[in-house]
Amino acid sequence: MKFSIIATSDVHGHTERFSQLAQMIQAQQPALLIDNGDFLQGSHFSYYYENIKRCKHPQIAIANELKYDVAIFGNHEFNYPLHKIEAMRNACNFPWLAANVTDFAHSYFIKEIEGVRVAVIGVVTHYTALWDEGDATKSLQFEQAFNAAKRTVHYVHTHEQVDLVILSYHGGFECDVHNGNTIDLHEGENEGYRMLHEIEGIDIFITGHQHLEIATKINGISIVQPGANAKCFAQIDVTIEDGKITHEPSLVYVNESLPPLINKAFNDWKNELLGESACQLAYNDFFTPRTQTTNYVQLLHDMQLSYTNAQLSVIELPYHSEGGFAKRITRKDVLHNFPRPNRLVVLEMTGAEIRAALELSARVFAINAQGEIDFSMNVYSPQPQPYIYDVWGGIDYEICLQNPSGKRVVTCLYGGKEIQEDQLFTVVINSYRATGAHGFSMFNKVPLFESQRFVPELMMAYIQQNSPLTTKMKNHFLLRK
Repeated sequence: MKFSIIATSDVHGHTERFSQLAQMIQAQQPALLIDNGDFLQGSHFSYYYENIKRCKHPQIAIANELKYDVAIFGNHEFNYPLHKIEAMRNACNFPWLAANVTDFAHSYFIKEIEGVRVAVIGVVTHYTALWDEGDATKSLQFEQAFNAAKRTVHYVHTHEQVDLVILSYHGGFECDVHNGNTIDLHEGENEGYRMLHEIEGIDIFITGHQHLEIATKINGISIVQPGANAKCFAQIDVTIEDGKITHEPSLVYVNESLPPLINKAFNDWKNELLGESACQLAYNDFFTPRTQTTNYVQLLHDMQLSYTNAQLSVIELPYHSEGGFAKRITRKDVLHNFPRPNRLVVLEMTGAEIRAALELSARVFAINAQGEIDFSMNVYSPQPQPYIYDVWGGIDYEICLQNPSGKRVVTCLYGGKEIQEDQLFTVVINSYRATGAHGFSMFNKVPLFESQRFVPELMMAYIQQNSPLTTKMKNHFLLRK
């Protein structure tokens, strides 16, 4: 006897491509269909339905039609307020799991397939609580994902008489599953390697969060991670023969020739012209806006400072090799450059805190063997983390990569004078950075101000009000060898 299990993860509201995957899943008719979290939040389409249309997301209707059996909460599910999380959960015809979120969701799901009793256990990275920009997690308790997974796997084996145990973890791997080499910081955000090697009784291990594409077997355990943005799904084919259960994992990639869901109202909205640029605001390589002053970054600082009247501005650039704005600017262009619905937050910071934040950003880069500026492989080793990086406005500063980490900020001037450790400044930053995540604890403080509108909406309005856009360089910034 044979049956298949299909898992999606980190779809992030890419509904057009998901609608193509859905046709492929429907044709497969899996015996068990699982989503591993981060289902809706993160796309232009989702931004439109959450902030403009304000109604049930069409992707939920597709998932209901596919008859998903169960979903696991991802960290981005908690970007919504609790009442919206509850509305989303109620709109789904399937349960959501989170064994490590106390009194919030069920820990596991049982389904009997052709006489085989299958348990699906769901856990989410407990780092979720550290990234909360609002109040969604304030009333919730997040247990360490590893501890909850180990306890629940033991429980279902002891109490549920299961034949097959699936651990579905919205988290990834801190070490390479094949050789054990470190691939991420050992801080608890990703505990997959430890789960794999220290929790007995897992038959199938579904992972996510890191957006990797993995389908392999280690010590008889099928391990999958089906990428992101609906580019593929994981399929585990299960065979029962002579009372023995075996399984083989694979990844199945989207067939983009299939007809996608088309939403004319959304397409008209995202392609609407907002304004034009009178200067060069585009970039086509990852390093330029991160290593020197550009018109594009100056524009972002101008926008943030105009809304808040802060003295200094902090920009977290998206992880794009191409960005900025062409001469004609649409809503789609803004959402490409501002992919998350953050708010603007104003903090009071000392000169010492500002220098410490600059030094943390400076750790991301280093000089490679060819003598070029590249991602650092000796501080955030061995996986570069270029997203842990900010560009500051309102100050003149230089970073020298020849200097040791922690002593790379060689100048930091405000009004032509070196800033003093006890000098106070008002600083505008996005609400995600203000959580203090990734070691930026100096940003985690009570704000003086928080915008009511999201940053993408503020940028759209700024372009409309100031078109054609021009910029004047107000400060000097340089990252040099």
